[in-house]
Amino acid sequence: QMRQRHIMLKHRECKNTVDKVRNKQIRRSRGEAERILRSILEECEGDPRNKIFTQRCKELSECPTSLSAGDLAGDLGWVKFGKGKFGLAFDAAAIMLQVGELSDLVDSDQ
Repeated sequence: QMRQRHIMLKHRECKNTVDKVRNKQIRRSRGEAERILRSILEECEGDPRNKIFTQRCKELSECPTSLSAGDLAGDLGWVKFGKGKFGLAFDAAAIMLQVGELSDLVDSDQ
């Protein structure tokens, strides 16, 4: 198992197109969501203390975990591999990471 944090941006092709944090309908395209997330990833790669990750998570993530206090923003807790809770692609990306490392973008079932 591994402790994981994430930033989730939905797009209009998702199964559920409601931002549960802001209670609004998602209108962005998949490409727009990817551009925003790639920009965040680039910013975070130069920030070893993860302050930018926390800030962007609180500002943009559409997962209720973004409302967690301090550095727990986006925290999914301890996730067991192989359970598929967030999808197999999510597990596959996470299992390859070292502590503190960021994955590339992952398209999840959520």
